[in-house]
Amino acid sequence: MPKISPERLEKYRKLSEKDLWDINDEKFNSFYARAREEGAELVSNNFNTLGMFRAPHQKELKGVDIAMLGVPMDIGVPNPRPGTRLAPKELRHWSLDRNLVHYATGVCPFDICNIIDWGDVEFTKNMYNLESNLEELVELYSKFRDLNVAPLTIGGEHTITYAILKALGQNEPLSVIHLDAHGDTSRNFGGTRISDATLLQVATVEGVMDPEKTIQIGLRGRGIIRCDFAHDTGMRVVLADEFQKNGVDAIIEEARKVVGDGPVYLTIDTDVFDCSEMPGTTLPEPFGLTGREVRDFIRGLRGLNIVGADLMELSPPYDPTGQSACLASGIAFEMLSLLAESRSQHKEKTSKTHWK
Repeated sequence: MPKISPERLEKYRKLSEKDLWDINDEKFNSFYARAREEGAELVSNNFNTLGMFRAPHQKELKGVDIAMLGVPMDIGVPNPRPGTRLAPKELRHWSLDRNLVHYATGVCPFDICNIIDWGDVEFTKNMYNLESNLEELVELYSKFRDLNVAPLTIGGEHTITYAILKALGQNEPLSVIHLDAHGDTSRNFGGTRISDATLLQVATVEGVMDPEKTIQIGLRGRGIIRCDFAHDTGMRVVLADEFQKNGVDAIIEEARKVVGDGPVYLTIDTDVFDCSEMPGTTLPEPFGLTGREVRDFIRGLRGLNIVGADLMELSPPYDPTGQSACLASGIAFEMLSLLAESRSQHKEKTSKTHWK
């Protein structure tokens, strides 16, 4: 075999001397140059000092477009599998291995929106009381609503979504896109009015979400027989079987038709994924959706008026491999990109993220 010519080797040598962030993709070159100039740490994986997806830490909400935050709460889970309070910490860790830019869609969330990592919620009033915790969340998310800041929340048990809907939907009932193995529309589950098994039923009764503009996707397993409330109030219920039979594109079209042009909230319970891909969740179910299916579904929602989103029920103790948190971080970045693009299209004015 002939040796590589000196001319080719010289060409390769010059290419190897380029700076790490001198990339060929012109769409993102200017963003990386600005982020480095502002002191953004793009290589380190020290998640104790870096924000989610490397966003800057900040509590001040003025001028913010999107606030990412964690809610480490799992006292309302009606089964003996707590652990979701550890999800925000674990997802932050894995988020540092995700890109800051979305190569598939060409979206750079940090270049079209001012995005912060607000941190984790710390309950201070009565931290061992579920209803008190929910009241504190309603108060916090009402501030987000009043300042037109869209939240991306990492939970925590799914009950948290009730508080978010109650805050964001106070002025106008929200359309909801709900990915889950379970309907979460039970009535007085275990004698408790509000839990992660009843949250959408209570939100509907309280008028903060519109059931006729709500679609539930991926349902399966033992909870199917308790979905009467969803059907009776006009929610569109898409079982996992229907999703898998008809395909992602058909369900995207159905979702867009159901929710319409108004404000939409996207909530994903990690048990929508098949248990082989997501063992680290509160109540895993077999025969669920794949990570790729959920990813493609989220991308199909581009253009909708998404005003907030959450990813709930990641439970790291049940997956020591980190596989579940890794997948969850990838889905969370898809949600962040979707939310940023929506804010830039539907909010009167947005600004870039700055690290100094």
